[in-house]
Amino acid sequence: MSKTHKPGPDFDAVMRLQAELKSESPRGVVLIATAMLEEALIELLLAFLIPNPSSSDTLFDGPNSPFGSFSAKIDGAYRLGLISDKFCRDLHIIRRIRNDVAHQPQRFQFEDASPKGRIESLSKSHGIYDRSPNWIKSTGLPSCRDQFLEAASWMLFFLSAERPRVKAIAPTTQEFGYRATMDSESGLPD
Repeated sequence: MSKTHKPGPDFDAVMRLQAELKSESPRGVVLIATAMLEEALIELLLAFLIPNPSSSDTLFDGPNSPFGSFSAKIDGAYRLGLISDKFCRDLHIIRRIRNDVAHQPQRFQFEDASPKGRIESLSKSHGIYDRSPNWIKSTGLPSCRDQFLEAASWMLFFLSAERPRVKAIAPTTQEFGYRATMDSESGLPD
């Protein structure tokens, strides 16, 4: 008897991602993980929005596009009801860590005051470690780097899992002015 594989997120892929990023520099970890989160957020937004018939999407493409920045994508996903307020806040924390990398590209370290504080805030927000006291007792609290990877990984997993579950909004019917006629008493077609 064969198992059928349902499309959706691949938890093993998340584990492979974590293993692959372990050999990256701190800067590489942040940039790659953040880029992957942003791409997953785009995919979630696109799954929800009415499809764009054009090859260029003015919502996402170009310097003045409404969803042109990671920050705008995060806020848009929250305001459209695709992510919770806590998830929104935590994506912004990851975005700020990425900005730390941009301001210190050569000497960025997870243990520096700013990223460390942000990572501690991120870990406190999702609470995985607080809910796992026996695991912490046996293994100890993970390093800042591993805490960042853990948060980014589960968030990426969630976004990937949510994409096929999201119900796309439907295009609206044409407004009456596009159907009205002057040839009938009501002005509307029969």
